[in-house]
Amino acid sequence: MDREEVRKAFNRFLKMYFNSSREVYEEINFKEITGKQFKYLKLIREQEKATFSELAKLFHISKPTLTETINKFLDAGLVKKTRCEEDQRVYYISLTERGEILAMTNELESKKAVSKIYERLSNEEIELAVRLFNKMGDDIE
Repeated sequence: MDREEVRKAFNRFLKMYFNSSREVYEEINFKEITGKQFKYLKLIREQEKATFSELAKLFHISKPTLTETINKFLDAGLVKKTRCEEDQRVYYISLTERGEILAMTNELESKKAVSKIYERLSNEEIELAVRLFNKMGDDIE
């Protein structure tokens, strides 16, 4: 089998995966998010709730830059601010249900793609695909 045929087949697989991703974004009614914003949402999700100072340190950005980012997330309904009961000057940032879903999209994307794999392949073909995926990803953590 020549390299061009492998490349074309791989591109068809990627197209299936990216179509699955697009379907997930359409289902949650979200148009676009940058890689950096996605990373921030995932980090907020891991923290559950964090202060502005904690997030600025975690994201390695200044507080004004963080404020701008958080305001975008607030406008998009992805995060919520909760005032600290002990210190009224402090706010905690946590994800809304929509933010939680968006933070999990790569998991949802891969689950949708796996569903398509199960629809199209036999059990033997799936086992072979799993072995091949694992072999190709052996050096990746």
